[in-house]
Amino acid sequence: MQDEQPFKISVSQNALDSLAQKLAIATLPAPAPVTYTDSALDSEDWTYGVPRPILERLLTHWRTSFLPRWQEHQAVLNALPQFTRSIEVDGHGVFTAHYVHKQSTHTNPKGAIPLLFLHGWPGHFNEVSKLLPFLTTPPANASYPSFHVVAPSLPGFGFSSAPTKTGFAVAQYAEV
Repeated sequence: MQDEQPFKISVSQNALDSLAQKLAIATLPAPAPVTYTDSALDSEDWTYGVPRPILERLLTHWRTSFLPRWQEHQAVLNALPQFTRSIEVDGHGVFTAHYVHKQSTHTNPKGAIPLLFLHGWPGHFNEVSKLLPFLTTPPANASYPSFHVVAPSLPGFGFSSAPTKTGFAVAQYAEV
């Protein structure tokens, strides 16, 4: 299998332009049918799916704030030490596993504890970013540990490849 390879996020300008065009022409569904009080709809009831006001705010945010600043977001994510590696999963073929791997700055590498930081759903490898300095830098008080941290994108999330057939369950996640 492939050794650890450095990884950087790189979204092409063509992909960003295509997304901008799609966001520009996006039309939202009609408001949900009112079968109960209007006040229930105003409270962002999810009975009929994502409430239109939430979709409107999300679309506006992507059009006006997130996408125009994508390069900044990408640079922040790329400041993390990211890697990929190919891993064979029994009965499911080869997966590309993406992960953040930050080693402790402890002067004795054996003085740090390995820590696997797993995100949930919905979740993302970036959830570890604010914790990394605290986890990987040895504290002044030697009685507290520091850690070597690995924070993977679980299969099917982030930049890890997704299962392509049924039967991928807890045992296969553990294998990755």
